[in-house]
Amino acid sequence: MPQAQEQIAVTLSELTASLVGRHDGESVLRLVTAACESLLSASATGVLLADPRGGLSVVAASDERARFLELLQSQIAEGPCVDCVRDNATIACPDLERGRWPAFARAALEAGFRAVHAVPMRLAGGAVGGLNVFYAAVTPWREWEQRLGQVLADLAVLGLSLEDDPARTHRLAQQTLTTLNDRLMLAHAIGMVAGTLDTSTDEARRLIFGYAATQRSPVRDVARRLTGGDLEAAELPAS
Repeated sequence: MPQAQEQIAVTLSELTASLVGRHDGESVLRLVTAACESLLSASATGVLLADPRGGLSVVAASDERARFLELLQSQIAEGPCVDCVRDNATIACPDLERGRWPAFARAALEAGFRAVHAVPMRLAGGAVGGLNVFYAAVTPWREWEQRLGQVLADLAVLGLSLEDDPARTHRLAQQTLTTLNDRLMLAHAIGMVAGTLDTSTDEARRLIFGYAATQRSPVRDVARRLTGGDLEAAELPAS
């Protein structure tokens, strides 16, 4: 395995091991900021989270320079992370001398940074914070770096949202039972569609999944409607 790939595998393994074991949010964020430096060659990293008051709070920083810039963004409501959370999108600024946010850019340049990329931390589809990755030199991200940055941001959210107590094991057992019930219901729905339309089970499955995708509805909800009589097999469009 090439060295870079091995480093990615080792780092992600450490992060996921922390998530499934006993962990706390602070530990996960520390691993994420370290991963940004080792995998994305970042000079520094910071994390801002949306707070109940509608602002952004600093929850992690790899050094005091990053902490200051995160705090500055939260206070003046200006900067890549502010835009990242507001727009729920990655904000790239490969050269701060050509970027926006005059107050933030000036402070970042004075702190020794030349580039910054802000990645949204998403939960249930919405941005709940941002992962800021700083560089000392002009640094555009390649596609794989943007994808890896999003993976790390997602792992940070998981670390902050997962419970670290005995209830987590109980909830996993409940989720397992729910998943098994959903699969049984789907199998029932597939059988009903196949029998009603006189087609194969593979075709019945394709019709159900296709209808769910078209309606932007969970497959389990479509299966529930079919087995409950709220949706007829003939209503599934053939393509």
